[in-house]
Amino acid sequence: MILRLAIIGFGNVGQGFARMLVDKRDWLLKTKGLDVEVVAISTRSRGSLISDRGLDIERVLDLLANGKSLDEYGDEATECTARQIIDRTIADMMIELTTLNIEDGQPAIDHISHALSEGMDVVTANKGPIAFAYHDLRTTSRSMGSRFRFEGTVMDGTPIFSLIEKTLPGCEVIDIRGILNSTSNYVLTAMTNGRCMKDAVMEAQAKGIAEADPTLDLDGWDAAAKITALANVLMDARMTPRDVDRIGINGITAETMNEAARQDNRIRLVASASRNNDGVVLQVKPESVSSRSPFWSVNGTSSAITIRTDLMGELTILETNPELTQTAYAVFSDMLHIVESIRSGTL
Repeated sequence: MILRLAIIGFGNVGQGFARMLVDKRDWLLKTKGLDVEVVAISTRSRGSLISDRGLDIERVLDLLANGKSLDEYGDEATECTARQIIDRTIADMMIELTTLNIEDGQPAIDHISHALSEGMDVVTANKGPIAFAYHDLRTTSRSMGSRFRFEGTVMDGTPIFSLIEKTLPGCEVIDIRGILNSTSNYVLTAMTNGRCMKDAVMEAQAKGIAEADPTLDLDGWDAAAKITALANVLMDARMTPRDVDRIGINGITAETMNEAARQDNRIRLVASASRNNDGVVLQVKPESVSSRSPFWSVNGTSSAITIRTDLMGELTILETNPELTQTAYAVFSDMLHIVESIRSGTL
């Protein structure tokens, strides 16, 4: 089977996924009978490519690693916008990996909606479309017979959505609690160890954990997008990050940390989704957690999530110090899940 991909957004995760395709090429052919060809790549500032045959991915990665533009690749270079590439590509599947827009999830929502409407299967690691438009995208996917997966949107490659979908049939998710933002957790861990917030943020930036502008993380917006995505998919919440009761960690002081420590507690930024008589309530706020909590020992860039169900009770999953490889793997695994669905004739 030949699978042709268009990759929209080719930053660190996109390049990591492309490297995975190169490294796993022989395995894919031998064990899956799958020949994956990337026939289009769209970047925000480094040029774009479109072809009627597979691109030389190692050459693409080499150009970018050496600070060059994809315009130097050859005749396949194009000035097409991402939307135009989706219109013109011969790809069977679009991989949408553009940057989160916390205002409204665009243009990723339009990219995905258009690709699904064209009959393409879609994989994304961008949490924005799931946080702002999951119900509409799912409806489009089902009406067109296209497949849509998004495991990498929350907790990198940890199979949260697949866990519920594939292994817990019949279970209703009652509530979700999680430490979902690596930067905030890193900063809070550093403050627990005596560093001030400013120094902790600078340290996170120096290590490449935090962005130059860490506002989305420290103000709780990233966690808000993730808990909304989880609630939309697992609880049919049909909400957006603007519906989250959100408090970030900027108000946390050394005294806050010391007071928690005196009670043998630790401060963590906890995102939650819970059902009540009016629907689903979403929150992101710092909490003082005790040593009895599974979140007490979640340090550094690690993440954790507790899901409470009606039939299986509580399940807690810990992801320890993830790297970009895990998010790239989520895209890779979603791609393979879609291939299995195609072969079995299921959605």
